[in-house]
Amino acid sequence: MAILHFSIAPEYNSVYLASRNMRDVPYDFRERIIPFTPDCVSIPCTYWNDGDTNFTVGAAWEIPMSTPPTFDGILNTPDKKLVFFDANEPEFASVPVPTIRTRIRVWIDHPREPENVIVAWG
Repeated sequence: MAILHFSIAPEYNSVYLASRNMRDVPYDFRERIIPFTPDCVSIPCTYWNDGDTNFTVGAAWEIPMSTPPTFDGILNTPDKKLVFFDANEPEFASVPVPTIRTRIRVWIDHPREPENVIVAWG
């Protein structure tokens, strides 16, 4: 499977990761660097007027990282896909996954306004 690269400047400085349209979006970044529910993960981004946030997404075996992830959890993926969206765009990227529950690991290079985000699934 190929590694997906994309850049985005979301208006509300966060991107969400889920599997389906019914989403319980977590939003309290004061309690956690990366808030999450069993159905959705919120990933902080650079403020839109400061530039793009660069995403690298792929299977865990394709993205070896030597540091512990900022987030490591299980996401419900009943549609067997990961969908990236924000408050304005219902889907700007997606990748298929093989299972209905998927381990997600996220690395960010800054706790509030990351410029680079790595998402590994599986």
